[in-house]
Amino acid sequence: MEIIVRYFTVLRRITEKRQESIKMKENSTLEDMLVIITEKYGKNFERYVSSGIGKKGLRLVFLLNGKDVTQFEGLKTRLHEGDTLALMPPIAGG
Repeated sequence: MEIIVRYFTVLRRITEKRQESIKMKENSTLEDMLVIITEKYGKNFERYVSSGIGKKGLRLVFLLNGKDVTQFEGLKTRLHEGDTLALMPPIAGG
């Protein structure tokens, strides 16, 4: 199956892409996808993404088809053909 991944801010600079299509096995999770992308883009990507997982004040928001994955099963959320995953910093307003 193919999943679209969109990158913002620092990750856009690290990957040198706005978005890409990633081939995944059926029944893959968000966590599986992060492993594949991390292997592809290396330590800078890994450091940036892992610094925001499971900590207060996350550096990243994972949006699957426009919805925060914390509404689902977090990193264990299953992906489906044609899903779009956006990796972006949290947005605050005032």
